[in-house]
Amino acid sequence: MLTLSMCLRYIFLLGCIVFFLSPVFANDQTIQKKPVTKNQLSSEHSIPDIPKQPVTFEMITIEASSAPADPVQKLEGRELRMRTGDTLGKTLERELGVSNLSYGPGVGQPVIRGMSGPRVRIMQNGIGAHDLSALSPDLAVAFETMLADSITVLRGPSTLRYGGNAIGGMVDIKHQRIPEKIPLNGVSGRTDFRYDHNSAGKAGVVSLDAGKGMFAMHVDYFKRASNNTHIPGTALDEAAIRQQFQVEPSTNSSNVIQNSHSSSQGGSVGMSMIGKHGHIGGSYHQMVRNYGIPPGVPGHSEDGRTGSEAIRIEMAQRRYDLDGVWKTYWPSLPKINAKLSYIDYDHRDFDKSLTDRSSSLTRFKNSVWESRLEMNHQYGEWLDGTFGMQWQNRSFSATGVETFTPSANVDSLGFFLTETVFVTDRLDFEMGARIEHQTTTPKNNELQLAGVSAALPLPNALNYLTYSLAASLNYEVLPKTSLYLSWQRAQRAPDVQELFASGPHFATRSFEIGRLNLDAEQTSHYELGLRFTVKPVSFHANGYYKSIQDFIYLENQGVFFNLSPDPPRFQLACANLRNCLPVFGYEANTANFAGYEAEIAAQPRLGLPVNFRLTLFSDYVRGWFQNETLGDVPRLPPLRFGSEIGFQWAQWRGGLRYTHALEQNRPGILETDTPSYNRLDLDLSYDWKMSNNRKILLFAKLSNMTNSTIRNSTSFLRNFAPEAGFSTLVGVTASF
Repeated sequence: MLTLSMCLRYIFLLGCIVFFLSPVFANDQTIQKKPVTKNQLSSEHSIPDIPKQPVTFEMITIEASSAPADPVQKLEGRELRMRTGDTLGKTLERELGVSNLSYGPGVGQPVIRGMSGPRVRIMQNGIGAHDLSALSPDLAVAFETMLADSITVLRGPSTLRYGGNAIGGMVDIKHQRIPEKIPLNGVSGRTDFRYDHNSAGKAGVVSLDAGKGMFAMHVDYFKRASNNTHIPGTALDEAAIRQQFQVEPSTNSSNVIQNSHSSSQGGSVGMSMIGKHGHIGGSYHQMVRNYGIPPGVPGHSEDGRTGSEAIRIEMAQRRYDLDGVWKTYWPSLPKINAKLSYIDYDHRDFDKSLTDRSSSLTRFKNSVWESRLEMNHQYGEWLDGTFGMQWQNRSFSATGVETFTPSANVDSLGFFLTETVFVTDRLDFEMGARIEHQTTTPKNNELQLAGVSAALPLPNALNYLTYSLAASLNYEVLPKTSLYLSWQRAQRAPDVQELFASGPHFATRSFEIGRLNLDAEQTSHYELGLRFTVKPVSFHANGYYKSIQDFIYLENQGVFFNLSPDPPRFQLACANLRNCLPVFGYEANTANFAGYEAEIAAQPRLGLPVNFRLTLFSDYVRGWFQNETLGDVPRLPPLRFGSEIGFQWAQWRGGLRYTHALEQNRPGILETDTPSYNRLDLDLSYDWKMSNNRKILLFAKLSNMTNSTIRNSTSFLRNFAPEAGFSTLVGVTASF
């Protein structure tokens, strides 16, 4: 809930933005010029009488930029509508170098080159999502993917603009919640509806934009609901559970993942004042979501049933966003962009058998202020850059009988600078730098560790000063063929849970212990890539290597925490899976990562009315600790490769995609292997253009057509909940 001080701060910053961007709405026609008198005219010339008629010129805005050296992937338009899944991770899982960190069907976070959680920054229109998905893999990203207008995935040096939490990559979700233009005919909109037969999932969204003169308004609403997900075979991999937990599983389910049903709904309203030189506007968005953690959580069961656990999660988020862009009159400073957001996130874990929702097992609250100021500057035709500032104030609290992370405040302030030098028509040089200060302040003086009688004293505050440097070259070695080389040295401050975790984390089936003496991670990143685009063939490949000092990770300690005794205690072995949790501690050691992404596509000219496209693709990442006794970095995706045959005939488009993933036999110490799998997917769509403004897209997707058992190596739940079996999804999108 907003306090009075927060409201005053919000109003004050709004006033500053309005004052700063007020030139955006200046009326150029009101500027008066001193008239020229007859005495100022040469007497040798006569001026004929010319009728005064207004002369109107059509304004054409041209924005151009060179191809960046960093790998950038962007989903939009038809491709985005076809790829949209229940979660963000599911939506992006086909992108090269991106995997889905699934935690049952209700949760899917993106894994970028083996990095996830606090190393991948998820943003909405350039401001952080702040939904606690970085805190734990069971926490969903607070955004409905059907509302997105585009989704951009960025890796490499350019991520330094977005802070240390983007050290592994950045995902920015764009939407028109704050209108930036007046609809051409005064009103425009989009509606989307889809049905998935596997879980009987239904989802729909309605979006409407209207505007006139200088004002525009946006409203949208979405709703999604699904039943339990169906799978081939059994939910639990009993052999893997015996290996990892050294106990016999007590229950299992066949052909279905119990407690995987979910529902969500929400909406937005936004307004903008749009002028000749920019816009300023604000929006409000709210969403609620209810989803289940698949069975297997120790110590919880449905009422009247034995051996069937059922933990449900209710989350809600409210966002208040302000955004302003001023396209100035100065050639050396063409654009200034300011953003301000307040996000209020609330999350509850509760036992399904309880009717009193006030007695939640755990409750998280995350209240965040974040602002960004970016100033684009240019010099002639050879320099283009951005100077910016990012400020964040975060208040995190955790309460309840099963709280594993104490409350804390996190404040950060960062400054960054990026420059692109156009050395020649064929050579670009990019460089950037960022410095950021973060203060993490616990709200308590001491920490009580479950199973330990003595309290652990906490420091008053932990301060981190981090910096990032980056440079890259983009060279066109031949026409349509470019080579890029990039380097980055970046730092990331530890997150709250990495420092203060101190108890049972039932969602991940672990007892987590943080470390107060963690240093900032420091990454050295090197990448080399090649792009080639000459019809009918295009090719892209890149290889990278990174070394991370003080890499923070959860390590299995080889002991268990037993919940049965009073008081609970730590022990070397466990006789009952329902009462025991393996103990994981946050550690910091040097880790190395190496990998590649490659894709080649060909469009043969066969002289037929049907155009075909053949694509071959592959990606891979390997992570290992420099200390060989520590083995490999746990929970990384395996080597993937495959092909896709696509076609286009008139308004019809389709594609048959085959993916093969190898066995992940480097799972990390005390982790389990995941088997290889084959996956076959079919996409089909029909574009119906009714008029210039009215379009309808009809589509169908057949996923996992061979009904293969797929266990996701990046997931903590891989031995308890496999990916969905065969499913058919049909949908329609209409825009006007």
